[in-house]
Amino acid sequence: MIKKYGKKALFFALALLAAFWLAARGKALPLAPVGAAEKRFYTFLVCGLDKTSENTDVMMLASLDTESGGVNILQIPRDTFVNGAGHGLRVTRVNAVYAAYLGLQGGKKAAMEKLCSFLGRALCVEIDRYVLMDTASFAKIVDAVGGVEYDVPFDMDYEDPAQGLYIHLKAGTQMLSGKKAEAFIRYRAGYATGDIGRVEARGGFMREALRQVREKLSCTCAVTIAAELLSAVTTNISAHEAAYFAARLYGAENESVHIKTLAGSAVQNPKTGAWIYYALNKRAALNDINAYIKPHGAEALYEEFDESAVFTDDPKGENPYISKYYYSEIKKE
Repeated sequence: MIKKYGKKALFFALALLAAFWLAARGKALPLAPVGAAEKRFYTFLVCGLDKTSENTDVMMLASLDTESGGVNILQIPRDTFVNGAGHGLRVTRVNAVYAAYLGLQGGKKAAMEKLCSFLGRALCVEIDRYVLMDTASFAKIVDAVGGVEYDVPFDMDYEDPAQGLYIHLKAGTQMLSGKKAEAFIRYRAGYATGDIGRVEARGGFMREALRQVREKLSCTCAVTIAAELLSAVTTNISAHEAAYFAARLYGAENESVHIKTLAGSAVQNPKTGAWIYYALNKRAALNDINAYIKPHGAEALYEEFDESAVFTDDPKGENPYISKYYYSEIKKE
């Protein structure tokens, strides 16, 4: 096993297992990361890379309250409009920001740090840690736990040879292997709301996957996951921190895990009729950030949120309809 995975992966896996074992039995959990004794609230940016590009088609802001055990995840749709031109980037979708920074020299870590800074400033969030992975790693992690049983809502059939994408899933409850789980989270053709439907379906799958992982974790599984994380994931989380965070995630009750999409809507260009972008609504998105990502007592004000107008276009620019929706008052859900 050591030859196959390496000592670092094995030690990392053992640390994770020990943390999970303690959490499952209500024992004392791993100590907080050095220098963070007083910190109980952490925020993360988790991104998944598209197979055929450097776009981050999966983007999630997550918060972990280590005291209450609360876990909140806000998904950011890949087609969310950003005014890149007004901030030195030739992009108009949030999923392309990482690729734009990657093209500036510095590598993946530097690009992720810049992406964290870009989003953090706009959303008034201090992002503590980041994780970047591709869909192949996701599939291997699902396989490591023996698959995830899930109810596929309808038949899913779609092929795109250019992306190496061949999706054929039947409706109904079934055990999804890593490959099938990857197909499920990448499928969007059959949803009436397109990518938003996919984002919502992905949220439901993640919630169920987290529950099943807690039930299935074994030594072999932990080693495989650790090896995959060490070899294929770009992150600023140390092994000690990973054990600390994983134990608290493992110990979180299902009712304490909340997953939703950052407030906004797909918007139609009135001139062309095209539905190209997902636009945030400033007030509703601020409410989500304050409710799910910001620590209690540190809520951002309306005037502070997206102060540089990253997520909207100039009212007199090319996309005034985005600005109109962004600043509109919408009914609470």
